[in-house]
Amino acid sequence: MIFSLIFTVVVTIVAVMFSLENTTLVRVSFFGYPVDGAIGLFMLIALGLGLLLGILLMIPPLLGRSWALELHKRRLAKLEEQSVQQPEADASKRWTL
Repeated sequence: MIFSLIFTVVVTIVAVMFSLENTTLVRVSFFGYPVDGAIGLFMLIALGLGLLLGILLMIPPLLGRSWALELHKRRLAKLEEQSVQQPEADASKRWTL
């Protein structure tokens, strides 16, 4: 957890430094509309959109795993409940050596 926080802070600092160093004005055509701005700003926007897209693509697998884990927990609780309710008479059916 601490490593990811430090990594995030370092990447943010490097991205802002990159943006401040690249102030050359460029024209970008976005869906047919020209937009003028600093190349560093466009790179920061691209980085932010990439991070957002990455997070959005990670959400479905995380939800699927948490739902599967919850299902397994319910099954385990049900099996444990059944094993407690099972009479000791079944002990004679077990293999003995």
